[in-house]
Amino acid sequence: MNVITTKAFVMKSFPWKERHKLLHLLTPELGLITALAPASERMKSDIRGATQLFSLSEFVLTEKQGRYSVRSAFVIESFVPFYNDFERLTAVSHASEVFTDVARHDEPNRTLFDLWAYSVYEISVSEYPVFIARMATLRLMVEIGLTPYLDSCVRCHSHVNVPYRFSFSEGGLLCEREEFRQTQAELTILSPDALALLRHIATAPHKKLFRFYASSNTRSEASDFADRWLEERMEKRYNRLAFLDENSTFLID
Repeated sequence: MNVITTKAFVMKSFPWKERHKLLHLLTPELGLITALAPASERMKSDIRGATQLFSLSEFVLTEKQGRYSVRSAFVIESFVPFYNDFERLTAVSHASEVFTDVARHDEPNRTLFDLWAYSVYEISVSEYPVFIARMATLRLMVEIGLTPYLDSCVRCHSHVNVPYRFSFSEGGLLCEREEFRQTQAELTILSPDALALLRHIATAPHKKLFRFYASSNTRSEASDFADRWLEERMEKRYNRLAFLDENSTFLID
């Protein structure tokens, strides 16, 4: 039996039998793992707080034949704002679902752990948590090699001019000479501000990833782009944000 000490984010939590929990933990070195947290649902459990959803904790795990169990744990950051704000909770749940989908099918990746760390913090404090969640998932697509081609024409690599025409089927911008290959319905026009923001999200270092200003129109345009890019590249419909989009006035005091 091996004993492992690691920091980890609790990405998912499931009740299991007599007040136990099964946790999906995102770790820096092991990637996404499943661990049993014995008796963690009991009120007097020493690890109850450390195993709460979305918490960052330090875990001491035992491992035997690829199965992990929590021996002890303590909380580093519990991200309390998620439990006092429905919009933040929905935003982080959406981002967590996407990150978990990627981590489940990917090799252990420290970059993914670091990106989640910056993203979950920003979602917890930002004035626009849903927008941040969408930008975080767009950057995640970049990190795993599903990068939209935003610097020049995706076909001939020549310079592109306004209006900026993006083809989702081609995966990038098209110049005036190449756009004839697409019908107008297949082209999405990006404003200069939206394109600049998308380029920033695709290339900025993690520490500066969410350091930008964007108008309401730019945020809306970039969000639509990120949602479509995510769902087409992951071949999955993500529905957690749909309620917020359809009931935006519900969140206004």
